[in-house]
Amino acid sequence: MRNSVSFCCALLVLIAGGCATDPSVEVFLIGMTPVESSMFEQRMRLDLRVQNAGDDELRATGVAVTLDVNDSRLAKGVDNQPFTVPRLGDATTSAVVSTSLFDMARQLLGLPGRESFSYRLEGKIYLENRVRARRFSRSGELTREQLGRLSGSGGERPAPLKLE
Repeated sequence: MRNSVSFCCALLVLIAGGCATDPSVEVFLIGMTPVESSMFEQRMRLDLRVQNAGDDELRATGVAVTLDVNDSRLAKGVDNQPFTVPRLGDATTSAVVSTSLFDMARQLLGLPGRESFSYRLEGKIYLENRVRARRFSRSGELTREQLGRLSGSGGERPAPLKLE
C-alpha cells in the first residue's frame, strides 16, 4: 500500500512538472494586426517576442498559441515558421490566429461599460530535436482605445496594434 501511495505521489509530481512553463523562456505579445477575414471567421497576426534566459540557443520549428480575453477564448492558431533565439537573447516571430463569428460576438457582448480588458496568451514553442515543447503563458491588459484601433471602430480602417 505504501509503495502505491509513493508511486502515485511521484507520478503527480512528474505530471505537474510537465505542465509547468519554463522559467528561462518568456513570450511577450508585442502586436496584433488584422489580416484577411471572412464573415464567419476573423483572423489576425499576433507578433511575439521570445526571450531566452537559458544557456543554450533555442531552435524552434513553430508555435501554437491561444488568446483569451476576459477569461474567454478569443482566438487560436499555429505557425510552422522556424526561428532561432540566441542564448541570453531574444527573437520575434508571429502566428496567425482565427476566431469564429460566435466567439467574437460573445466578446463584443462584454464590451459595454468596460475601459480595459484582460488577456492571457498561452501556447507552446516546438523545438528542433526535442520530444516536448516549451510551454509559455503571459497575461496583461488592453484598453478600449487599443481594441478600437485594432478593430477599426468609428468607421476607420483596422490598424496594427503595437504593445511594446
